[in-house]
Amino acid sequence: MEISNYTNDALELLKELIAIPSVSRDEGKAADKLAEYLNRWDLPFGREGNNLWVGCQDWDNNRPTVMLNAHIDTVKPVASWTRDPFTPTQEGDLLYGLGSNDCGGGLVALLQTYRIMRHRQRNYNILWVASAEEEVSGADGFSRVLPLLPKVDVAIVGEPTGMQPAIAEKGLMVIDGYAYGKSGHAARNEGVNAIYEALDDLVWLRDYKFRKESPDLRR
Repeated sequence: MEISNYTNDALELLKELIAIPSVSRDEGKAADKLAEYLNRWDLPFGREGNNLWVGCQDWDNNRPTVMLNAHIDTVKPVASWTRDPFTPTQEGDLLYGLGSNDCGGGLVALLQTYRIMRHRQRNYNILWVASAEEEVSGADGFSRVLPLLPKVDVAIVGEPTGMQPAIAEKGLMVIDGYAYGKSGHAARNEGVNAIYEALDDLVWLRDYKFRKESPDLRR
């Protein structure tokens, strides 16, 4: 096949995925659509929940493995959308729709990359993985499918990075904190202000510096 055919396949699949709501923890129909295309392209696949994967037909456990991974799920559309988020709209080289960038574009592009590379001579295995619940770090996402996958040596993840390779990513820590006050009449200086109780802790969190510093990401 010509590269343009793979591009057209990617675009067709992406449009269908955009039209299927696939908010985190509700990716079943999008996973079904991916499975439909994998069957159409004669790609034997595994599925665990809403996670799918395909390995190359010439798999050799003595070779290193490159994994191509992107996620199926999206966040919920916000009120500021100016278009129908579930109607794929192509204008020139741009395709609008929820998940077209994060991360449907990466998902279908890496799938076509897999289809091309599986037929080429390689000294490594190639593995394509579509994972669920990435936006919420859900237990039924990549962590559920990882134990079922072979050992992975290198991973290429299809997140949108402006077409610039990114070798690391900052994590996110969420702290659920509680501050307790006591009601009282302000005129008599009674009670305990819960906001004041939390102030010192908030300043500590703001100013805290972790001991380790990444040469790529800094603190």
